[in-house]
Order: sequence, then structure tokens, then C-alpha cells
Amino acid sequence: MYAKCGAIDAAAKVFDHLHVKDQVSWNTMISGFDQNGFSKQSLSSFCLMIHNGPKMDGFTFATVLSACASIAALDSGMEIHAFGIRSHLETDVVVGSALVDMYGKSGRIDYASRVFESMNSRNEFSWNSMISGYARHGNGDKALKVFREMQQWGQEPDLVTFVGVLSACSHAGLVEEGSKYFESMKNHGLVPQMEHYSCMIDILGRTGKLNEMEDFIKKMPVRPNNLIWRTVLVACRRSKDGAKSGIWKQASEMLLELEPENPVNYVLISSMYAYRGRWEDVAKTRTAMRTLPVKKEAGRSWVTLHDGLHVFVAGDRSHPNTEEIYAKLHVLIQKIRDAGYVPQAEFALYDIDMETKEELLSYHSEKLAVAFVLTRSCRVPIRIMKNLRVCGDCHSAFCYISKIVGRKITLRDCNRFHHFENGKCSCGDFW
Repeated sequence: MYAKCGAIDAAAKVFDHLHVKDQVSWNTMISGFDQNGFSKQSLSSFCLMIHNGPKMDGFTFATVLSACASIAALDSGMEIHAFGIRSHLETDVVVGSALVDMYGKSGRIDYASRVFESMNSRNEFSWNSMISGYARHGNGDKALKVFREMQQWGQEPDLVTFVGVLSACSHAGLVEEGSKYFESMKNHGLVPQMEHYSCMIDILGRTGKLNEMEDFIKKMPVRPNNLIWRTVLVACRRSKDGAKSGIWKQASEMLLELEPENPVNYVLISSMYAYRGRWEDVAKTRTAMRTLPVKKEAGRSWVTLHDGLHVFVAGDRSHPNTEEIYAKLHVLIQKIRDAGYVPQAEFALYDIDMETKEELLSYHSEKLAVAFVLTRSCRVPIRIMKNLRVCGDCHSAFCYISKIVGRKITLRDCNRFHHFENGKCSCGDFW
């Protein structure tokens, strides 16, 4: 009860005072931590259960794999996978589905596919995890192929299925296919929810069809919410003609009306003003944002190596190896410049001189993270996680870096995975 009500500390106190902890109480505590956003504590509880608790079941493994998926803890997920095999639970459909989800969210879509193909039976979660996994990695065609196989197997799609399908169309720029699948929802007795409308707006916005996007919004049978307007604003910021479209102004006004205390909205609006060179409006927006009770989440990038987790923020100089990291980064930037990289100053959202803008771009958190990994002699795969969307300048830089250093680089931002290799990204510069 405490866990489901969000009072996780109270739940933990009750759990600690139990004289006898059975399978149900351990599973409840592990899932309670995970559902309340404490994935690391969920993993810790799982480790304690291994040493002190009763025998684990499929629910235990599925829950802790969900915790691994939440924080993209690939190494921990693989260890739990091995433990599940030793416990003879790898054939359990719930465990198998959780493995597909974990590998897909942790950057190994190839492992997710292997587990999925080896499953003797699949439920809706198995299919949905594979479809959304391919969508998250930009493999739109594969996602749609799995969707067609799902129907051939007689598994009826649900609302979650169509979020994955429409997301796949969005990330791959499949406008006609997206429209077709959106319309087909009624054939399955499904009524589109706000998430499905948002996906359609994203499909139209990503492909620069802003007029069609505006018409689509006008015809929606439901009143657009904050998710819809935020998708509109992101689409306008991404499109070259977005600043010319009047709908971005409407989206800005509606977001401030619906969510006046959400700092993300102010960041998006400020970005649009900066893109148009309206620096006074940028200053006003940032001043308003500083008065909010909730502050903007700082952009962070992190990598996990054999010696633990290393976290970076833009311009960060707190790492013990700062001097070595910055020296490597300066050399790296010069090499990619020589190879043709040109800093995209429009992503430095400040009214400052060009040289300073380029310097600020050089110190973005993901660039510091990749420079840090390259200071290490080991040839481990370069896997970087970021809590916000990667900017266009860093995306361009990573294409050049992958070619210069001859290494594959996986970058996960808040939207999807980018796999850089030999100067190209798996998203085809469409994300």
C-alpha cells in the first residue's frame, strides 16, 4: 500500500521490521522501488534477496530487469540474464519479455532481437517491446515487419502497440505509413489517445509538413494538451521554416497557460526566440524561468567503465582527470575541424560573439564524455547516455569523431539511440 501510494520510505520501514520476509514481500519491495523511480535501490534489494531471501520467481526477475531498463544498466542486466538462465527461468514468457525490453532500452537491440526470436511463446508485452525497441533505435522498417508478424501470429495489437508503430514511422520519416496505421486503429476497436495524436504530429513535424500538422491539430476531436503543444514547438524548432510558422507562437502561449511552472516549456520557447535572433525575448523568458519553484534539469552525460560511473555536465571541471580530458578534447576538435566539421553556432543559445559560442559548444557534456573514454587505453565499446536530447552540433561532431578515431559510438539521449560509425549515424541525420 505504501509503495503504491508513493511513500517508499514508509514501505521500506515496514519491510525492515518484518521478522519473516517471504517471496511476496521481497518482490513487493523490489517492484516498489522500481515503480517509484528508485531503480538502483531496486537492484540493491535484488542482491540482498539473492543472499538472504527465498527462492526467486519470474516476477522477481521481470521486475529487476525493468529496473535495469530504466537506467540502461546493461552490465547488471546481463548478469541478471545469466542468473535467470542458471535458475531455469529463461523460457518464462514474462522473463523473456522483460529481457527484450531491457536490452532494447540499454542499447543492444541485437541482443533483444536474439532473445525475442528464441522465445517459444510471446505475449503482447513481448511484441510491444520488440516493436518499440526497433523504433527507439531508428529501425522503422524492422519495427513494422515485427508488427505485421504480430498480426500473422494472431496477437491483437493494443494502444501501446500503436504508440510503438507510430513512433517507428516518426523516427524513419514514414508519413504515408504512419497515416495508414493511425487510421487502422479503428479497425481494431481502438480509440486514439493523446500519445497517438502526438506521434502523428511528430511525424508531420519531423518531415517539415507544418501546414498539414496545423490542419491535423484543428481536426482533432480532443482538446490539445501540453504534450501536443510541446511536440509542435519541438517540430517548429527542428524545421527550417518553423520560425516562420505562426503555430509556434500559439504553442508557446498554450504551454505557458497549461503548465506555467514547467521549466522545459521555457527552455523550448527560449530556444525558438534565440533561433529567430530575438535576444530581448530570450532574456525575458530566462528571467521568468528563474522565478519558477522547479528548476530546469541540468544536461548530464555519463559513461560506465570498469572503475564505475563517470558523470559530466557542460563545462564540467570536477572530474579528477579534467586536464587530460580537456587536452584530449582540444586535439579531437581540431582533428574533426580539419576533416570538415563546422560548429553549428545556432545551438549556442546566447547573444555572444561567434568564438565564444563555438567554445561553449565544444564543452557540451557528451563531448566531454567521449573525450574521457578516449583517454583510456582500453578498447571498450563507447557507450554514452544523456538525460536530454542531443543537440545538432554534437550529433554532427560525433559523426566526424567516429570516423577520426575508427570506433563505434553509441549515444542514447532522452528520445532514442544513435549509433555512429565511420562518419555516419544510424538515424540518417533524421531524429
